[in-house]
Amino acid sequence: MAKNKTKGGVPNKHLRARLSYLQQAAIYLTARNAHHPDSGRCCDATGHPSNRAVERDYAVKRDDDLSPGSSLNFPATGGLPLYLNSHLRQVALKSQIRLHTDVKHAFCKACNTALVEGQTCRRYIENLSKGGKKPHADVSVLQCNACGAAKRFPIGAKRQKRKGERQPCLPSAEEPLPAQSRAPCRI
Repeated sequence: MAKNKTKGGVPNKHLRARLSYLQQAAIYLTARNAHHPDSGRCCDATGHPSNRAVERDYAVKRDDDLSPGSSLNFPATGGLPLYLNSHLRQVALKSQIRLHTDVKHAFCKACNTALVEGQTCRRYIENLSKGGKKPHADVSVLQCNACGAAKRFPIGAKRQKRKGERQPCLPSAEEPLPAQSRAPCRI
């Protein structure tokens, strides 16, 4: 007798687990360090630099790499969450795994800061229509406190279907065809 075929698991399960871990670690470190900014000491009991000192060194290196005209304000959380977010994006790109939109919304594209509302970013609603009269034009804006970059998400708008799933728009018989369509075909 032949064995029954078992369903294959999730492809690249180990990479997805790694991405999940990197995201959780970055958000945890950002939230933890925002509540306890001086929780880490410069050196541990043995006299070696602690993780907190390494994080500060990474943040200082990032500041030195910037041009003199730039004005980035990196959070007090240090460089480790920034590094983890950068690593998360690199792993996803290298392995060609599509990140879920919730994961993409959780980090700043410009500076890799974990966006924790009220700590590293602020959220407000914006309506740029004439006088703010159009309710369907409401946009939720998530602005990073570190670099000032803003992400805009429409509120209440339905997402457009993918191109393959859409119905083709055919002009009705009553509407005249555009001038380009009326030109004779040359073969």
